[in-house]
Amino acid sequence: MSSMVSIPNGRYSVEMRSGKVIKIDEGFTSLLGYTEEDVKEGLVFKQFVPDIEYDEIISDLRATFINERYACYQHEMLAKDGSKIKAVVFINIQNKLLEGHRVLEIGVANISSLV
Repeated sequence: MSSMVSIPNGRYSVEMRSGKVIKIDEGFTSLLGYTEEDVKEGLVFKQFVPDIEYDEIISDLRATFINERYACYQHEMLAKDGSKIKAVVFINIQNKLLEGHRVLEIGVANISSLV
């Protein structure tokens, strides 16, 4: 019988078109060090996922979301202090619009110690 392992995780939401972070939770702050103040100052996806072209991932997501409501990726994320984590992200497109724009809700799990 295998034992369960708790994996550090958090959540954040972004405005799909711009990549602007709308909301983060305490888990996201614990994982990456970004705070509500960073969100208020205009935190964007590219700041903590610099190795991925936002336009490319959005194009891929738009194709995925034609048939699915969820997507899952593995990639590196950059913490505020410059350190990196390996993460699995679970992306859900929301039905609600924010000022006419789609919102992505994203769950992040730090798998650095597992890989």
